[in-house]
Amino acid sequence: MTKKIIDFGQAEKNARKRDFEKDSKSREQAEEIKKSLLQQLKEITGEDYYVGTNKDPFAGEPFNQVMHRNLDLLNRIGYFNQAEGDFLFRIQAYLEFKSNVIICREDKFKKKRKNIVEDDLDLPKSATVSDIAEMIGKSRRQTSEIMNSLKEKEILLNPEGAGQITENGRTVSPRTWIVNPYILICAPRKNNVQLDKLTMRLFQHSLKNLKDLNGKKVTLPVRFF
Repeated sequence: MTKKIIDFGQAEKNARKRDFEKDSKSREQAEEIKKSLLQQLKEITGEDYYVGTNKDPFAGEPFNQVMHRNLDLLNRIGYFNQAEGDFLFRIQAYLEFKSNVIICREDKFKKKRKNIVEDDLDLPKSATVSDIAEMIGKSRRQTSEIMNSLKEKEILLNPEGAGQITENGRTVSPRTWIVNPYILICAPRKNNVQLDKLTMRLFQHSLKNLKDLNGKKVTLPVRFF
C-alpha cells in the first residue's frame, strides 16, 4: 500500500492563493457595484457624485514611537531613575516632527494654515528649560537637574545656540534640546526612518559605552543609523 505524502507547506500556499483570489474578486465586484450606482445617480440627477469614507480618527494626529528593545535593555540595566523615566514619558508630547527637538507647546499644537508656501512657515520655537518645566508641571530647578542628568547619559543633547536671549530677567544662551532617537522617534517610518540628517549625525555615536549592573559592557539591540 502506497502512503500519500502531504506537503503542508504547499497546501498552505494554495489556501493563501485561493483567499487572495477570492478577496480580489470581491473588491472587483464592489468596485463595479459602486460605479453602477454612481452612474445611475448621475442619470437621475444630472450631477456627479463620489463615494467617501469616514475619516481615520488618527489621520494627522501626532504621535511618537518607542524603540522597545532599546528601552527594555536600558530598563534591565537600571539606566533611568524614576524622575528621568517620568520626564521622558511627559516630554514625548512636545517633540518636533522629524527632528526630535523639544519645542514649545504653542508651536507643537498650532493649527496649520491652508494654502501656504514653505517660505511662509516660521520655525517652531525651541523650548527652554523654563518652558519645559512649565509644560511638564515641575519646578525649573527639578527640571534642570533631570535634564542635565539625561544629558550626561546621552539621552538628551543641547547644542549651544547663537546670540543671547532674555529669560526671567537674566541673559542666557539659547539652547535647543533634542531627545535621542534611539529611544524615542517622532518621525515617519515607511521603508526607512525619515529623521533629520543633523539629528542622526548628533546621535550616531551615542550610547556605545553602556554597562549592565555587573559592569559588563552591553550593546543597544537596535541601531538604525
